[in-house]
Amino acid sequence: MTDPGMKCSRCKGPARHRFPQHNARFCDPCLEIFFQRQVQKAIDKFGMLSPGQKVLVAVSGGKDSLALWQVLCDLGYEAEGLHLALDLGPFSAVSLESCQAMASRLGRPLRLASLEEMAGFSVQEIVWANRRQFCSICGTMKRHYLNRLALDLGHDTIATGHHLDDEAGRLLGNMIHGHADHLARQWPVLEAGEGGFARKVKPLCRMGGEEITAYAKAHELPVASGKCPKSKGATLPFYQEAMRLLDQKMPGTKRDFYLGFLRGKDGPPPPPQAPPPPATARHARAPFPRLPVAQSPP
Repeated sequence: MTDPGMKCSRCKGPARHRFPQHNARFCDPCLEIFFQRQVQKAIDKFGMLSPGQKVLVAVSGGKDSLALWQVLCDLGYEAEGLHLALDLGPFSAVSLESCQAMASRLGRPLRLASLEEMAGFSVQEIVWANRRQFCSICGTMKRHYLNRLALDLGHDTIATGHHLDDEAGRLLGNMIHGHADHLARQWPVLEAGEGGFARKVKPLCRMGGEEITAYAKAHELPVASGKCPKSKGATLPFYQEAMRLLDQKMPGTKRDFYLGFLRGKDGPPPPPQAPPPPATARHARAPFPRLPVAQSPP
């Protein structure tokens, strides 16, 4: 948000961004410092990465994953991108273009793979066979194949762009419906487990959507336009909207809700024991292929 005459909380110069949840206003350079410090704080607090560590970043072309890739590179981590195409027509084409533009901008490798080619069938076929929501099936398949690709590429850690809005909304939904198993697993780091699991981290867990949007605009990131054509029916946005309304009335509620939940836990969940299948038994799964993974041109 911009206000004429608004002053930066850090340098006292003209401010461009206002965040009531932090009682702070920032110009672009001070936003950069704030953003990097918050991300590094999450990394240090939860032991996500060691200095300069090699990490694979799952990039979709949206603002969250591109902002994550940018900030990890700026913080000195050896971050490579991985784009798993969902094969959803023009939306997927635009998403790929954004990821390739970001890779060229950063001068970092971008690994490419197709979900449909790897699985041997489309997400829509699994949805029809199982009569479940598209987002649920797609999310399960993406997690499975991103995990396998990370291990095939020799990366033991994969970073995703899940942020505070995602985590607080998911937490609210799990609490409302009493999903004790999901609550037990909710943590910014999922350690590698037996049976072929890569380690997963969420460095943006302290950053809300407004802060990420401001960061993406300040950096002029090549964010893909539009939204997934199959997102209708997803329930997470309803819980996110509820948290946004609370945060508007009582700034900081969203952060206190999620971070307070983490502080109240005994610690991280135990590592997973067996990899989940990308589809239920009602639909046969093709063997996982070791596909060549493309690297984007410089």
